[in-house]
Amino acid sequence: MHFSQKIPDGIPHKTLFKISSSMPYKISLFIHLLVEKICLFLVVALVFSEICIVFLRYIYDIGFLQLHDFALYNFSALVVFSIVYTFGCNKHVRVDVFRENQSIKVQQQVDIIAVVFFLMPVFLLILYWVWSDIYYAWSIFEGSRETGGLGGLFLVKSTLPLVSLLMFIQGACVIVRRGKYLSQIPDSLAASSNVEAHH
Repeated sequence: MHFSQKIPDGIPHKTLFKISSSMPYKISLFIHLLVEKICLFLVVALVFSEICIVFLRYIYDIGFLQLHDFALYNFSALVVFSIVYTFGCNKHVRVDVFRENQSIKVQQQVDIIAVVFFLMPVFLLILYWVWSDIYYAWSIFEGSRETGGLGGLFLVKSTLPLVSLLMFIQGACVIVRRGKYLSQIPDSLAASSNVEAHH
């Protein structure tokens, strides 16, 4: 993950957020920056916990179940939040083999169709199907299934409906912006001298 990536064309995120008059772009950028920070925290926590696990296991021959759960929780949350981050960067996996030969306008139209008929329905279904499980997990404050394991599994499970909601919002922003992602400057900035000044 390129956590220092600047979108687009090397313009700092804060500058884009301040000078953009496009509300959908601002919403999408805000979600992207928030998720970026969450992913960064999760990566650091995951690496640190894995180093501790290896160190304790092979140096002191100590098994720490709660630390194992902590690493697993971080990894699980990272995988889920990475969906939002990747989509915001327009780096998600595509299966459209004809895309390379399509014009930008056609690509944007295809993306809108994909968001409307695939992305939104899928994440709405996820929200619908996981809701009862999330409700139950919160009602019992579900923790690790291992005896003596780390609590807080209900929080990890909650990332799935949260990410589904964020993806739905991101998809809506792409539709409103006519198929444009964060990597494409809003129309209001295209001719702005402020943007040129920050290149």
